[in-house]
Amino acid sequence: MANSESKVDKEELGKIIIQEVAKTGKVPEEFLHKDDLSKGVDVPQEWRDVLLIDFPLLFSTLPAVADTELEKLRSALSNWGYFQVINHGIDNSFLQDVFEISKQFFNLPLEEKIKYSSSDEKVQGYAANLGRSRSQTNYWSDRLFLNLQPEENRKLKFWPQKPANFSKIIDEYSQKLTRISEAIYKAMARSLKLDEDCFIKNQGRKMAMSGGFNFYPSCPSPERVLGVKAHSDGSTMTILLPDAQVGGLQVLKHDIWYNVPIIPGALLINLGDLGEVMTNGIFKSVVHRVVTNSEKDRLSVAAFFTSEDKKEIGPVSELINEKHPQLYRKLDTVEFRSIFFEALSQGRKTLDALKL
Repeated sequence: MANSESKVDKEELGKIIIQEVAKTGKVPEEFLHKDDLSKGVDVPQEWRDVLLIDFPLLFSTLPAVADTELEKLRSALSNWGYFQVINHGIDNSFLQDVFEISKQFFNLPLEEKIKYSSSDEKVQGYAANLGRSRSQTNYWSDRLFLNLQPEENRKLKFWPQKPANFSKIIDEYSQKLTRISEAIYKAMARSLKLDEDCFIKNQGRKMAMSGGFNFYPSCPSPERVLGVKAHSDGSTMTILLPDAQVGGLQVLKHDIWYNVPIIPGALLINLGDLGEVMTNGIFKSVVHRVVTNSEKDRLSVAAFFTSEDKKEIGPVSELINEKHPQLYRKLDTVEFRSIFFEALSQGRKTLDALKL
């Protein structure tokens, strides 16, 4: 959208940008679910025991130590599709910089933020994170979505010029996350007794990373409004920098919603639909959602990793055998994105459309 945004455009956007809607103190009908949303279950010991990975231990030179942590990783991804990782190599002070620079963007005046929105751009840019069809209940969140890696995929017209150091910090963050993601892919492979580079090769050396900066304003009716509805990610893997002060993320297991606790300095990592395809269903793509808070705003920064553009992806051959026949078909990233967004708009599971 051009920087000379008209007053009419600003007024129209102000009607759907959730930060602006929240200022009215009222929740429009299209955001309200008919039934009360079930509260999440707390299992703090589970998250600190079997779902908390100590990053350096995955690569310990002591075989017994590495094997123990790799088995934890395999169990977490097989049973939950989710874990938190500590001692990952990114200083807490830098994570705070990433969080604060993202928060500063959402605190800008509306006329500044809408410079980075676009009516003809389906994914990138600034917008309200609304439901993808009129038949769905809307989400109580705004987002800024950017292609981060490889650099040639970036559309810099959507990268905020304010705050002044936004691009520098986010570029450095994406490089740090690239290193972490590659290490996790290798650990995943080793946990399955595979060549450690197999998941990286399966996606191509120019794996893509996009960033979702999500802002959830406080909501007067949290019992009936979701920040984001239940969904699984269209990624191989997602790395989330959560709000260190405000919870709200929940994951689904056996039809029960579990609260994801805040662990200082930890990054949250989950498998996406392409990750389940790639592992032939051994590791699970997790369904998750975000609940709203009546008193506090919430912010999170998600990094979504997918295969190299136009790269065909499917189950790695070593995970297909008589006991574990191929569950999902191969497809390229362009076809997958089409299937993913169609399923999301219709409230269906993407993986159902990929099964053989």
